[in-house]
Amino acid sequence: MKRWIWIISLLSCQATFANDLSMITAEGFGFSDANRFSEPQARLMALRAAKIDAQRNLLEVINGVRVTAGTTVKDMMLESDIIGTRVKGMLQGAFETDSRVALEDGSWVASVKMAVCMDKSDALCRAKPTLASITQPSLIGAPAEARYAASDLPAVSAAALKQTAAPQNTAEPANAASVPAAPVQAVAAPVTAKADAIANRATGLILDARALNYTPMLDVRVRTGSGKELYGPGHVPMGSDWLHWAPSVVSANEMADIIGDAPLVMTPEPLGEATELVISDNDAIKLFTSNTLNGDFLAAGKVVIVVGGS
Repeated sequence: MKRWIWIISLLSCQATFANDLSMITAEGFGFSDANRFSEPQARLMALRAAKIDAQRNLLEVINGVRVTAGTTVKDMMLESDIIGTRVKGMLQGAFETDSRVALEDGSWVASVKMAVCMDKSDALCRAKPTLASITQPSLIGAPAEARYAASDLPAVSAAALKQTAAPQNTAEPANAASVPAAPVQAVAAPVTAKADAIANRATGLILDARALNYTPMLDVRVRTGSGKELYGPGHVPMGSDWLHWAPSVVSANEMADIIGDAPLVMTPEPLGEATELVISDNDAIKLFTSNTLNGDFLAAGKVVIVVGGS
């Protein structure tokens, strides 16, 4: 007699960004008939069905993750077989965050939650591939002429930056006794430069984009109103952990392992659909100067973007 197995997988679209915005999760459901199989077998079958359903739902959510305001991961996968292969490989490495199984009305009902990582902000994601690092190599970086540079600074700011960043020669002149005024002038510049460097100390950047209704994306550009770029996928090494998200400025400040203990906090200005994060000219001067004086924290990906929701 042919043996029939009844397993129903209930499709569910209960897929969301995790509370800390660093993971994408999806839930799947599975059922098995308690009257046809032993309890261990029926429970296992229900869980297996739920896991397959969760993976399917997770792929749907990943496909819908925005790269920019007008494109999604699905668009990237259609254009690039390499991205498609990497994303599917990432899905195979999806990890379980919760699972439950219970007997209800003669059937074993299971639910499984699975997740993939957007970035490495969460401890669970530190050793896992992230969607941000997988897609970064396919994003086109801004050319050199489109990037913010020292030549874009006002003359006064550029001169001050050059003086502060340049190595200072504090050696005493051989004939110091014959020119009494020189030592005073020679020491004044280094002392002023050192004070400026301390005043401009910064360990990272927080961008408070809540007012823009900004959501996590994979292609983030920080630019001035004139289009000069200060941060984007081409400013950091390929495969870097360069995007981090937080639901509030307070929680962003708590991410000291990413942005250090003295991050700059800036509020981007509105721009259309908020595809880009535009900062004021004054903030651009401050960011470029602070970054130059503090070891290029932007190139190290020390940036957290605060969003109001997902």
